[in-house]
Amino acid sequence: MERLTVEVPPESLCIRQASCPNGHSLMDPGHPMGDSPSIRVGVTSVTQKGELHLHPFYGNHDVHCTLELKDGEVYDVFCPICQASLRSAEDRCMFCAAPMFVLRLPKGGRVHGCSRRGCHNHKLKLVDVSAQLAEMFELEIKPRF
Repeated sequence: MERLTVEVPPESLCIRQASCPNGHSLMDPGHPMGDSPSIRVGVTSVTQKGELHLHPFYGNHDVHCTLELKDGEVYDVFCPICQASLRSAEDRCMFCAAPMFVLRLPKGGRVHGCSRRGCHNHKLKLVDVSAQLAEMFELEIKPRF
């Protein structure tokens, strides 16, 4: 498979749908950020448990949290509805080696984020690229031989 790198300006993409591995929506219209529903997840530290609201604009690192987050600390991230872990089984941060958490997007897409407070490493993976590119560009899909 070929890899396509697309650079987008920060905050030019708004996540409208995100879910946990069990399909529960993580979107919280009751707690908007930037005039859009925030992404609500649960977080735990060694001693505390709380809720974290992530900004829905990709690349915006603003958060609202019921805990006092400490820079450098690694947090477990989970679904606030079913408590399913959002930790990636295979992915670690390439900058600080902390576990990455995963938000599931429609059509197999994923947003990966570092679970260490203060590390802003994140990545967006689009799986159904043909359909998503077709929405942005005139795209002619040619059959493979």
